[in-house]
Amino acid sequence: MRRWLATAFGVTLALFGAIAAIAMAGDVFAIFGTRLVPHNLGPLELRLTTNGDRVLKGLEYFRRTKPLDVVFLGSSRAVFGFDPHTPTMSGLNAYNAGLNGSHSNEAATILTAIAAREPKVAHVIWAIDFEEFFREEAAPADLNESVFGGASPWRGRTMHTLSWEALRKTIGGVLGKQAFYIDTDGFYHYALQDKKNLIGGEDFWELPSMRAWFPSYMFLPRDSYADLLSTRLKRIVDALKAARAKGVAVDIVLPPVHVSRRAMFDLLGFQQRFRDWKKALAATVEDAAKGEGARVRAFDFSEVGPVALDVFQRGGPLDRSPYFFEVLHFRPSVGDMIVARLLDRPWPASIPPFGAPLSETTSDARLSADEAQVAIWEKRNPELIARIRAIIASFEKLKPK
Repeated sequence: MRRWLATAFGVTLALFGAIAAIAMAGDVFAIFGTRLVPHNLGPLELRLTTNGDRVLKGLEYFRRTKPLDVVFLGSSRAVFGFDPHTPTMSGLNAYNAGLNGSHSNEAATILTAIAAREPKVAHVIWAIDFEEFFREEAAPADLNESVFGGASPWRGRTMHTLSWEALRKTIGGVLGKQAFYIDTDGFYHYALQDKKNLIGGEDFWELPSMRAWFPSYMFLPRDSYADLLSTRLKRIVDALKAARAKGVAVDIVLPPVHVSRRAMFDLLGFQQRFRDWKKALAATVEDAAKGEGARVRAFDFSEVGPVALDVFQRGGPLDRSPYFFEVLHFRPSVGDMIVARLLDRPWPASIPPFGAPLSETTSDARLSADEAQVAIWEKRNPELIARIRAIIASFEKLKPK
């Protein structure tokens, strides 16, 4: 019996050792620095992702030792839109801590964590959007399993070494069946994704991804927006105050979306709620900025202007618009303009000027003028409005009665 147990233990240990050896040799998540086959984009090391990427980004972030000039926070708009390597970011040490499907509660947790620990951070740019306030309050489970959530880094390393998911991804990556599209500064390179994941405008080319990226969470039985608004805003205040106390300056930005997305809000009956949300967020930032501490500002890039009014052309996600991949995600060239505005750096010549302090864009006159631009676009594009109505109707059965 003892010999059998010893043999079983030895075989099990050898199996785990083999799995660990494969994982470290492939190092497809760029955790150990033991990769045998490089996957680079110029000077940038690329890696795979898995699940929500929170665990990997926590490991990636907290292994840094040099102080950071800029850290980006937000949802998928941030991860695809803010490139730490653009000319505007030249000379700055930056990291993109944005996460797919993220929301303000999660970003507040991350901001509090990075402000309290090394490496030191000078400036955080935090993208907050209206839609995320409709998502359920609970953060994805893997946030709690990440260093951001207080877990040991060894938990994440083990998870991405000895699990079936890690083995599957490692084999797929080595065989070229997985796309290396995330660099180790946290930026997601849109064009390098698996071809099947690229949104090709299959909805209809005039408004690509309007159906694919439809916010079905706005139709949850529970109105989480109304129920949790005050709690979410308080979390933002608390996180901003924690950052200010540690000397971390924060700029909150309302990112741009295509005007058709704003029209969708209007057709859903959320125009007034959008107006009220912007005012509430402006008041929240004003509250958080009181007293001593680092600077806190808020800028609004969500108003309808030349960027939001761009007309999509036929073609793939890199060809149909200079400003958007589809109706929701802005391109890094637009993110670069936002950064230029915040850092007082030269304005990209290819981008029309836009964006203003949130305190200015939340006056009643400014809000009404912005809503009027949405109404004008709706009147000029009846066929597109009919299509958006049809998409809404297909989700209408989910709407709370």
